[in-house]
Parts: sequence; C-alpha cells; structure tokens
Amino acid sequence: MENELKQKIVKEYSRRISGKSGCCDSGITSSESPIFTASCCSGDDSCCSGSLDYGIEGLGEESGKQSFGCGNPVGLSSIVSGDIVVDLGSGAGLDSLMAANSAGESGKVVGIDLSDEMISKARENAEKLQLGNRVMFLKGDIENIPLEDNFATLVISNCVLALSPNKQKVFDEVYRILKPGGRFVISDIMSEQNIPKELVENTDLYVSCVTGAAQVDQYYSMIRKSGFSRVEEVERREYGTLSHSQEKIRMFSITVRGYK
Repeated sequence: MENELKQKIVKEYSRRISGKSGCCDSGITSSESPIFTASCCSGDDSCCSGSLDYGIEGLGEESGKQSFGCGNPVGLSSIVSGDIVVDLGSGAGLDSLMAANSAGESGKVVGIDLSDEMISKARENAEKLQLGNRVMFLKGDIENIPLEDNFATLVISNCVLALSPNKQKVFDEVYRILKPGGRFVISDIMSEQNIPKELVENTDLYVSCVTGAAQVDQYYSMIRKSGFSRVEEVERREYGTLSHSQEKIRMFSITVRGYK
C-alpha cells in the first residue's frame, strides 16, 4: 500500500513539474474539493511558497512556479559558508540552489528526490546557474536516504514530510546523516487534531499534502524519539481547514528546528 501511494505521489509531482498544473491547481481548493478549504490559493501560486521569492536570478521569474513548498527553510536556517546541506524532497532544486549560494565555495548541497522528472529539472536549473560541484541531486527515498552517517551539518525540507507514510523513519534518517551538533530546519504541513482514517485514505488529498499531515504534538514526539534536542517552532501560518462531518480541523504550515 505504501509503495502504491509513493508511486502516485511521484506521478502527480512529475505531472506538475511538467507544467500541467500549479500548486493551486492540485485538487485541494474549496471549489474542487469541499473537504478541504485552502487559506491561500485564490489564483495566486506565490502563496504556496510562503513568503519566499523564488524568482532566482538566472532562472527567470517563472522559476517560482516550480515550487510546491509551504515555507522558507533556507531563509530560516542561517546557512554559513562551509555548511554541508541535504535538501529532502528537493523537487526542482530551488531551495537547494539558494542554499548553495549561502554555503559558498567551501560548502556543498545534496538534493534528494524520488521523481526522475524533478531530478532532471533540478540538474537543468543547477547547470543554468553554473554551480559546478557545489550542488548535486540524487534519486532516493527520504525514508532511506542514500548518504552515509554523519554527512551533513544541516538538513532542510519544504513541505515534503507530509507526503511520507513513515515520518518516524524520515526523522531517524535525518538524525543518522547529521553530524554531531548539526541541525535541521523543516517546513511542513501539520494538523491541529488527528485526521480521521477515512480522510487519510483519500489519496487525492494525501498527495496534496493535506491528509498525510501529522498532528502537531505527534510530530514533535517523533522528532524527540529520533534523539533530537533543542527542538523549537520557528514559524507558523494558517494553511487551511479540513472538514469532516461537523468537525473542522485546522491545518498549519509550520517550520521546526532541531539539533543533534
């Protein structure tokens, strides 16, 4: 079942990066699905990237449409020269490319994604910016990251863990690949209450980062179970409302930071 879900996720985001839909044309808006009402998607795709401007010089203003994120992990990471950064669910590589600029010549960025189309687009973008060996993109599952132990000083992710069926395994992997003293900064979708099973099984909503979201307290519990300390919420914004029977479940875009 998990493999089938992952295949559907890869297929959907490969479709989106091919230009067949934007983040606000993903089947989650109130007009298309009365189950979920988005707080932002009112015809402006920029809302899906939080407050981050993805008009990266050298890629053109259209690069913003290649993002399906919900926050600004790069801007909230205080990246310094020499940082070794891993971007989970790197997509078209926009966060990775911005991180590479901050990590400088002595740093390195590795993007991990499960979609061949996303990897191809990310490599194309990196080539346009002539970043050389400072950034690379690997195909891989974030529940089984293809990197050695104690590899990175920083792990970032932008609205991807909500798509993972096994978030605990992802955090265990993040802990494994971080160097001692390393940190993560992850933006993700979370829910105020537990989401009913029948909604979780709605794969269209799951693929849109809605019903795969963990409840906030459970999310923090998974992080601490993996061994992280000094876990803190950096930013929170309303994401939407999920309706079930007479119940209204609030959804948030939350950025979390933690240290190994």
